[in-house]
Amino acid sequence: MIKKRIVINAVIIFSFIFSIILSIFYLSKYDSYQLDGITHIMLKEETYYHWFQAALIVEQIKNGTSFFTAGGEMFTKALPQRLVALYSYVTDLNIVDNWQNNRISLGGKFPFLFTQSLIYYFSVFIFFKQISKLLDYKIILPIIFFLCLEPTIFQYHSSFWTESFYFSIQLLILSLMLMPIEKNVKYLIIGALLGILFTQRSAGIFYIIIIIFFYFFTIEKNKFKKISLIVLPYLFICLLLGIHNYKRAGIFYVMPTEGKYGMYKYFAKNILVEANKSSINEVNKLEVKKSLIWIKNNIENIDYTNLENINSPYEIGLALKNEKQKIKFYGYINKRSYEILFDNPIITFKKVISGFIHFSILNPFFIYSDNEYYKDYSSSIIGDFVFSEKHKNYIPIRMLYTFLLYLICFIGFIDCMKKNTKLSILLVISILYYYLILGWYGKTRLFTPCLIYLSIFFGYGLNSILNRFKIYKGNY
Repeated sequence: MIKKRIVINAVIIFSFIFSIILSIFYLSKYDSYQLDGITHIMLKEETYYHWFQAALIVEQIKNGTSFFTAGGEMFTKALPQRLVALYSYVTDLNIVDNWQNNRISLGGKFPFLFTQSLIYYFSVFIFFKQISKLLDYKIILPIIFFLCLEPTIFQYHSSFWTESFYFSIQLLILSLMLMPIEKNVKYLIIGALLGILFTQRSAGIFYIIIIIFFYFFTIEKNKFKKISLIVLPYLFICLLLGIHNYKRAGIFYVMPTEGKYGMYKYFAKNILVEANKSSINEVNKLEVKKSLIWIKNNIENIDYTNLENINSPYEIGLALKNEKQKIKFYGYINKRSYEILFDNPIITFKKVISGFIHFSILNPFFIYSDNEYYKDYSSSIIGDFVFSEKHKNYIPIRMLYTFLLYLICFIGFIDCMKKNTKLSILLVISILYYYLILGWYGKTRLFTPCLIYLSIFFGYGLNSILNRFKIYKGNY
């Protein structure tokens, strides 16, 4: 027993050290400016936004604003920028070295990646401690190997994307749910972690429904009390977020504005392109006209000089200076997006299926390609990896890797259903949740939370395969 624990602990420690080495390598190679100091390779698009917003938060705090009310429009996830701001404040790191050009500073980022990796592998350790009470070590070992070294998961610990910390929260929630104790504090912590999960990535906003659904049918005693204990801290965190926005902008909201516009940006406009047999530019122009008509009829005190030469509904949102107006307008865009979907059911269905397929294909090369081939924060294409020959060469590898991993997980699912039906149901509905919430985007990166749940099926599957071929020997 001791030997088995030593082996697994060694895997966790080795993986942590490996992630640190990779972080050092990436920082030494990519923590630099390109194009005369305009583009930062490791911080771009979403990650650039988080770090730049963090710099603004720190500046506001230094000028007397409280940490609670500091910050700008909640365009995207609430927590990542505040974690960076806290890191900057504690370490006295100057995030921006050129405000005029919005330029992120070089250096000073290693402790952030170190802490990120440390939190994740500590979460893996906590998870290991819990499953060791429930599963055979022949199943546990491949689970831990998967969580520690599966390349799709592993790559994010050496990046500034939001995945690594999100994985950590997922593992802590799973660990608590597998914990046999029935104390009230357990359910309170689960609820708090679900709230943090949402603030880290908006996709987690409705995952509490999955947890409630699961517990409603599995808890035998005091189920309503225990579910209430989960809901209360979750709602409290949402309330704090809403109050923060109200104090800052005079409007209560908890969902980032990006979430309201995402349906049009990533899905609805593409449906219109196919339905109208036109280009994206033509579709955007048409929707801009409709948007301006809606604004004229529904929003007062608009400065239309800011809305000249607008090329997309997204640019209208950026041009609106008042946050209340932005929230209202993005609400219209969200509603308009669903109208497009329901008006074109056949095309929508085809796009959804296509999105699910693309969503499911793993990409262990994402961070590498994100560093090697990149876009700047203004979204102008600078050697986009998708259009490179190397990307085409990676596709067969990705397809084969995805197929083999899913095959092992499917075998594991069958075995797990026989031995632990309750756990299997929790894992399946969790995976289905992310498919329903994010699958239609068709973005492989968004699939990654599902890998945390697939890890257990992988452990069961690999154990089943090794047993069938009698590769496992002895008690191990």
